Amino acid sequence: MKKSNFLIALLFLAIFNVPSLFAQKMMLEKDYEISRKAKRGYLGKVEETENGNFDMIYILPSSKRKIKTEIYHYDKEANLLGVDKDEMEVEKARKKWKWFNYKGDFFLANNISVSANYSADFVLRKKRITASYNWWTGQYARKVKLLDKVKPKNESGKKYKFYGGAYEVERDSNIFAMAVNASDPKDKMFASYDLLKSDNDLNVQVLEKIEFPYSMTCVYSQPLKDDLSETVENDDLPRDWILIYAPTDVIRKNTAPDPHAFEYLRISPEGKIVERIKFMAPTVGWRIIDAYEKENAVLVYGMGSGKESKYINQIFKTGCVATTSNDAADQAMANTSGGGAFSGFAKMGNTFSGKDEVGVTQEAVDTQLDMLKYNSFVFCRLRDGAAGSKLTEIDEVNEKAACPPDMKKPLKFDGNMFTVRNVDFLSDKSIVLSIQDFKKTKAGSIYKGMYLLHFTEKGELIKNYTVSVDQKNRKGFFNHSPLTADMIPTMSSVYESADKTKLNWILNICKAIEKESSSSTDYFSNTTTTVTTYTPLYSIEYGNIDLKTQKPSDFKTLGEDEKRRYYLYPSNNVLSTGDFLYFFSETTSGDKMLISRLAKE
Repeated sequence: MKKSNFLIALLFLAIFNVPSLFAQKMMLEKDYEISRKAKRGYLGKVEETENGNFDMIYILPSSKRKIKTEIYHYDKEANLLGVDKDEMEVEKARKKWKWFNYKGDFFLANNISVSANYSADFVLRKKRITASYNWWTGQYARKVKLLDKVKPKNESGKKYKFYGGAYEVERDSNIFAMAVNASDPKDKMFASYDLLKSDNDLNVQVLEKIEFPYSMTCVYSQPLKDDLSETVENDDLPRDWILIYAPTDVIRKNTAPDPHAFEYLRISPEGKIVERIKFMAPTVGWRIIDAYEKENAVLVYGMGSGKESKYINQIFKTGCVATTSNDAADQAMANTSGGGAFSGFAKMGNTFSGKDEVGVTQEAVDTQLDMLKYNSFVFCRLRDGAAGSKLTEIDEVNEKAACPPDMKKPLKFDGNMFTVRNVDFLSDKSIVLSIQDFKKTKAGSIYKGMYLLHFTEKGELIKNYTVSVDQKNRKGFFNHSPLTADMIPTMSSVYESADKTKLNWILNICKAIEKESSSSTDYFSNTTTTVTTYTPLYSIEYGNIDLKTQKPSDFKTLGEDEKRRYYLYPSNNVLSTGDFLYFFSETTSGDKMLISRLAKE
């Protein structure tokens, strides 16, 4: 959002009513010029200071040894108090700010990936990552190339088989994977797995054999999420690896008598098993979406199919976990030599099936699972070696539905084709889950209604709040983008009022599309590649929910949206203090920024 040659087309979406006079009194907006140096850098973080004041920390283009900063100080009325310019050694900045991810303008990393081939053989490949730092975004632009490969063999000289369950620890250039030992009779029964570790020289070692009493299959394999996940990436701060296994009837003579007998494993980034819990899942057809750590407990949540008479492999016939450690973007770059007009779609979750790698990415697996129909929400909380679960039927979700006054009736959730947008934890330990409906068309996914489900700490449904996000008439951005407004999912989040009686419900909705073409030269081959990306630009719609009456308000547009051309910063665009929410936007040229303050009702 900084360069003048960007092809920007502005599409203003008048989705909701004009804000009332009362709402305008509760909202304050002030805009400021940005220095030329800050314009060339990026907004690293917004931090609250004393007395409700706050700092906007800009990171400027710097050297490998020291970074330059401009820190803008504001009071709670969004008045500029002053600007500090400073230099700091890179290592000191890393210690001071966990979010600071600078490792140099350019770095080369030799990592490792694992995939299954057509015969389900366990295949390791060296993965060379070249990355260059973008001072406009504060992120690294990565290029991935797959190199040497090896099919590890056990002591008997037989190959391992891989059916999913891997974890790349980029920081350490290691990879962990759960593999089947082809010479072990118990492994062949899917009743035990070898926990393997490989370094970036393809040196493989068996860390531990993980045995089960019956045939089991992996149904979830992801790094643990926590409150830092949105600001500190797993590559910079590796979290524990969460694996969940469920009984399978693939081997009939070694089938568990109860298909609900699941097992949970937590493995450290060093490969040590730190927790292992057997528990009874509330439903067999459990599509697990995420595992989130909060206050020394792990919340595992997802959707249920309700087909209790079957084993999980009969319900999810395409599998639940990836058979490659590469994500969609890395898989695409590894299998293609150049970009094209649609190369930016990898960031949107599209997957590619390249000739080099046949493993199925988690994005591709999730795309298939998104298309299935579910009839319940499933929560499981694991703490101190024990698990407690709760299942809520879709019928109850619709019975407890509410909508804003300007809607005739609440949206009806059918459990079919939806995506989870966010999870929030409130001060009373209750859980708020945001989901959005979509439908499939020839052009792609079209996103529609939002649902905000409020659950108790134990997973009991309190209320389902719904709002329509209909952008079907806001198509056709004028920069010839292949994307349209309704193809962009909406981000949803909630913030409690100071007295904890209300929730401020915030929706980040696409308002425009930015087109960018960039060229890069490969360090080794000296070939130039041009890549075109399409980036959604967002603004805010907001409403509130009275937790006592369980009634939502109408939604309003933040500020006079139709008269301005400010869009939310790509990250660090919101600050929650005791009494206010602050939103931070910038012009597409990056020369001005806007602070919008909304009182927490």
